[in-house]
Amino acid sequence: MLSVAEASARMLATITTARAERAPVLECLGRVLAEDAAATEDNPPFDNSAMDGFAVRAADLADASEQNAVTLPVIEDIPAGIAPTQVVRAGAVSRIMTGAMLPEGADAVVMVESTRPDGDNVAITEAPRLRQHIRPAGESVRVGDVVLRAGTMIQPAEMAMLASLNIPEPSVYRRPRVAVISTGDELTPPGAPLEPGKIRDSNRYGLYGQIIEAGAEPVDLGIVSDDAADVEDRLRRAVEEADALVTSGGVSVGDYDVVKDVLLKLGTLDFWRVAMKPGKPQAFGQIEGRPVFALPGNPVSSMVVFELFARPALLKMGGHARVRRQMVRALMDEEIANDARGRANYMRVTLERRDGRLHARTTGTQGSGVLRSLVLADGLAVIGDDGVPVGGEVDVILTSAAPRSS
Repeated sequence: MLSVAEASARMLATITTARAERAPVLECLGRVLAEDAAATEDNPPFDNSAMDGFAVRAADLADASEQNAVTLPVIEDIPAGIAPTQVVRAGAVSRIMTGAMLPEGADAVVMVESTRPDGDNVAITEAPRLRQHIRPAGESVRVGDVVLRAGTMIQPAEMAMLASLNIPEPSVYRRPRVAVISTGDELTPPGAPLEPGKIRDSNRYGLYGQIIEAGAEPVDLGIVSDDAADVEDRLRRAVEEADALVTSGGVSVGDYDVVKDVLLKLGTLDFWRVAMKPGKPQAFGQIEGRPVFALPGNPVSSMVVFELFARPALLKMGGHARVRRQMVRALMDEEIANDARGRANYMRVTLERRDGRLHARTTGTQGSGVLRSLVLADGLAVIGDDGVPVGGEVDVILTSAAPRSS
């Protein structure tokens, strides 16, 4: 039986990055640049005012002060977005707004707080420095500057930067389309009457969210029965509609666990079963070059296996260089024994910062069907064969945005 590290390395080695495409900036959040983004124009494109005030010639105001105000005529108002029409010659000024284009002849800006209105004139009480309160053309970037490198994940600041660089449709890696399927005669979707012996299909909903969180596009193919022919039909449809497949259930050794056999019939099986808890019964393979993640049927097992295997694969397909979650060290506030010797045990824990250190505590009952253990968790504590004593250090894979603190 493969270790988690061995299985993960084997799986990732088979994953290829999706092709690149051009997409509108507004649709690029969370996607990865496929090529460098270089400026097509200076930003800002012209010298502009950093303040509301007056565009002036500094030499005219060399002696200006609170006690010796210099009064000059205002020849023009320059709002942002309107090019100036007058040249500022010696002995004149233009009123200017923040972001407005600096008029020819002006070499400084005096902010409005250093002035007093005087009819069509203005009294200025400050001797400005040359280029004072002027943002020069190209201050942010110059034409040709490479501002964002290929491989950069696009976040809100990058979206704004791409727009400012006049790149309306950057080249980004395509989001992989991922088919998600629940298997099992016992499954009933939310909203339908729950008949005796049936259970709710929760896995598909959790996996759907995990697929989105991994930067991919889920394709919901619903629930399929435990009949091998039905599973085969659904997997064939998934191959036509998606770049990767995620199934839950049907990968153990029971009479109704048919997913692994169908995978072998339609494609290849790279591995089956991994030395971990929860999630030992799982399979990974390919059908027509599309990766297939056959996850366990228990809800917690399904989501933990997705976290450790499918998530990194989908991120790699989407062009991400960093595909692993952050791991931190924490002190266990309780003794943990590993009742699954020979397998890494991924315990759901909460984290709390005390006295400058992170402290971990389990979220309660750790059964593979207890979804509440995941709902409450900040991360997954990796427990080895020897367990962890009270106060012992443990590695925790962060699965929430931030640990709790006090």
